[in-house]
Amino acid sequence: MKKTITSLFAVVFAMFFVFGASAQKHMHHKNNYMISDLERMEDENMDYLNQIYKIVKDYPAFSYTYRLEDGKVKNVVVEGVNNNLDRKRLEIVLFDLKTNKNRMKNKANRMGVFYSVDEQAEYEDGWESLKTDILSNLNYADEAKNWGVEGTVFVKFVVDENGEIPFISTSTNMESPIDMHVDKLEQAAAEAIKATSGDWEPSEVENEEVASLLIIPVTFDVKKSPFLPTMIL
Repeated sequence: MKKTITSLFAVVFAMFFVFGASAQKHMHHKNNYMISDLERMEDENMDYLNQIYKIVKDYPAFSYTYRLEDGKVKNVVVEGVNNNLDRKRLEIVLFDLKTNKNRMKNKANRMGVFYSVDEQAEYEDGWESLKTDILSNLNYADEAKNWGVEGTVFVKFVVDENGEIPFISTSTNMESPIDMHVDKLEQAAAEAIKATSGDWEPSEVENEEVASLLIIPVTFDVKKSPFLPTMIL
């Protein structure tokens, strides 16, 4: 990612980690990777997501399915992408992303936050309701739109054991000669997701509720209303 900022909500970052005690006992359980390896793989995952969304923005009918064998990814089936090269690129990157996530399964970072879990955190009223709530709270600043600032903001946030969102950060591939316009769109995306805090069912690891990291992309397009692209899990 070219530009990464921490949202205005990051001031609670230090406060958040007091809740992580219940997750700490998992940090060494079945953990064949050093914490630094987990963080490196998460950085790789963000790069994979950026590659995926750069391609699929041109394919509104994009969908994908993982085919597993003995719990491992055997291959990826991509649909809705008629360009053979783009489809093949997506298959490779999606495969690499899922492989990384499987390696990170049920392993916590140094703060007790899990990147990949048994049961992913879910919005209480479902995905469609989440999209509606995020978009209804999203503001596409006129100044940014008038300057043609568009692209995808990746909102990375933690859902804790209580379904609250104590930490949010953003990254984006958007560019503008006036950084303030990009900053406003990143802040708008973060605020829209922060507004859903308290309405989540937390992730589970070995039947225990834990804090986990989620990433939701928010796309701003000057030709149409903001939207949420297909979620990559």
